[in-house]
Amino acid sequence: MLRTIVLVIIAAAFGSGVANAQQKVEIKGLSSKVKVNQAVSGYLSELNGKYQLRVTEFTLEPGGSVGPHHHAGPGILCITAGEFTEGQADGKTTIYKAGDCYYASGDLTHSARNATDKPLVFLSFEILPASLSGGSIMPVPAPK
Repeated sequence: MLRTIVLVIIAAAFGSGVANAQQKVEIKGLSSKVKVNQAVSGYLSELNGKYQLRVTEFTLEPGGSVGPHHHAGPGILCITAGEFTEGQADGKTTIYKAGDCYYASGDLTHSARNATDKPLVFLSFEILPASLSGGSIMPVPAPK
């Protein structure tokens, strides 16, 4: 019963159905380390306590991948080593290299892979709900 209540709360928070909240994103060869996780505070008082800023360092091993997914909030990704191949739902593919940074809104379906023989390392700077304690990668919501 408690598990059902938790899944309903998660589904309501992210605008998806309970069945979708139980889905998993296929992940291979990805590791992460949270570098900073801080509740928002300051002059933008309407944000204080409602959001957190999180910086995470990700490593995607050669041949590693993350299947189609969304994120719980928007962010900026900066590639620090290697090469990142991002696939989008519309079929577009973009390759980002060390030194590149880009904005990710969180609500667009995309996938990631490391098609090289060297590890890919990138930093993710995200704005997330204050209540989120786990990872920000989430399954693609079911169509409405």
